[in-house]
Amino acid sequence: MATSAVGSSSSGLGSVTFSGMASGLPPDLVDKLVEAQKTRLKSFQRDQQFFTDQKAAISELKSKIVALKTKSEALQDTTAWAPHTVSTSDDSLVTLSADSTAQSANHTVVVTQLASYNTAVMNTGVASRSTAVDASGTGTFTFDYNGSTNSTPDVLTSYSVNISATDTIDDIAANINALDYGSTSAGVSASVLYDGSTYRLVLTAKDSGTVNATVGAQRLTNFGGSLTTSQGFTSSTPTDAQLTIDGIAVTSPSNQVSDALTGVTLNLKATTGVAGVNVTIANDKSALKTTLNEFVDSFNAIVDYVNQHKEDTLSGDSLSRSVISQMRSVLNTKTQTSANAELTPFSTLSAMGLRTDQKTGKISFDGTSLDKALNTNFNSVTKLFTNQHATSTDTFTEGLAHRMADLITNLTSSTSGAISGRMDGLQARLDRLEKSISNENTRLDKVREQLTKKFSNLEQMITKMNSASGSMLSSIQKLGN
Repeated sequence: MATSAVGSSSSGLGSVTFSGMASGLPPDLVDKLVEAQKTRLKSFQRDQQFFTDQKAAISELKSKIVALKTKSEALQDTTAWAPHTVSTSDDSLVTLSADSTAQSANHTVVVTQLASYNTAVMNTGVASRSTAVDASGTGTFTFDYNGSTNSTPDVLTSYSVNISATDTIDDIAANINALDYGSTSAGVSASVLYDGSTYRLVLTAKDSGTVNATVGAQRLTNFGGSLTTSQGFTSSTPTDAQLTIDGIAVTSPSNQVSDALTGVTLNLKATTGVAGVNVTIANDKSALKTTLNEFVDSFNAIVDYVNQHKEDTLSGDSLSRSVISQMRSVLNTKTQTSANAELTPFSTLSAMGLRTDQKTGKISFDGTSLDKALNTNFNSVTKLFTNQHATSTDTFTEGLAHRMADLITNLTSSTSGAISGRMDGLQARLDRLEKSISNENTRLDKVREQLTKKFSNLEQMITKMNSASGSMLSSIQKLGN
């Protein structure tokens, strides 16, 4: 008797096969018939893959645009336009550092005296570090200190420590160091000095230099208490740093002189002699050119990415082309002064050597032109990027760095930005495709189920017919015999 095999399936049902023994039909007929109806499903799936890839491409494009915004914001700050190099003719005598407010110049520094610290030393030492200094247990030590922690200038602040019956000289030093001086960088440091036979308490003011005449030169004064009575203290006189800069006398309480030259800190290490030391502060054009080229590289990364994907994932996408067009417009827009006048001699990057490759759209600086601009019109180049509205009523065209950052902020805004809008639109389309694919799979499952049922019934019917035909033939043969 002929038999048939029918498997369950799904597209949805798995593959459905027929033995063909009864009907003679191909065993994978249902699969082929269902496959023939997948044209629409495959179209949905191709669209789904394309828009998924395009959404990922837009997301990557956004990350590159945000990177350009970061570079633009770095160029908004005038400090980015004022890096400096510093040098000295003898760094064993004087070194220096410079911040963005420094002016490029050469100076001659002559140091005749270094600032020193006020030190007070116990006159009579103790024989042992482990022996109690005052066995009475009622001892005290007091002193006055005038330093940078004082809220009112020229006012001495009194400090006191108690001395217990077991306190050694090290304990007293530790208690003095534990006093609250209001700052870790100022106050009084206490230590123990061994002179070869006795141990002496040494107090050092952390503030170098003298205090003005209202309270005298010393920062440590008025030692009192039982320790002073028994041991006594001698205080040294601190000194201020004395120097000349280009022949102008300068006095500083510290060997770090930061208020003589704007934006420059001189670190005095030793006296120099009458010849002095030559120090140089120069604009660091190399560092600035690196910053500018990083901005260019970030712009070009966007152009490269769009060029690489305009025939595949960004095919037909007008947003990517629009973004580059808007950014290029920012590059070509002229920066204005606060008086709404064109900035001179440079109002655009092209005027200082920026070139555009007509084939690729990438930008680059002509090195010679850029060097000339930085050497001859440094301030104008700075303003081209950094000019900014001072009030809400200003209407002049701001600097390039501000315009580019503002454009990108608008493009990438999560609520109204074109990029976010495009991403949302792609996601909505993907959501619709997902629903369409689900519906189409449901339809195909039903088609498969119907075909499976029809061909199963056909197989059963043919099997019965074959069985009946066999019985009839057998009966006829018996009649003949």
